[in-house]
Amino acid sequence: MTNRRARAEALEAWADQVEPGELRRIDSDELRHIAALVEQREQIDRELDQEVRAARAANRSWSEIGAVLGVSKQAAQHKYRDRPA
Repeated sequence: MTNRRARAEALEAWADQVEPGELRRIDSDELRHIAALVEQREQIDRELDQEVRAARAANRSWSEIGAVLGVSKQAAQHKYRDRPA
């Protein structure tokens, strides 16, 4: 999310300098939908992190976690093992 915040700040800085007459109107529904999906994905990723940590705390194996994620136990470990809370 830090990267998104940096991009938003850069966009705001640009918007402060642009002349309104230089802008053209565009239909941005698709871009707004993409942004909304990115936010949903970020929320889901946070929830998955929490649930994987909870499963490990409940002594569930990486094989079990990988199976429900649809990946190998190694892939699950690689993605979730040392992630910050």
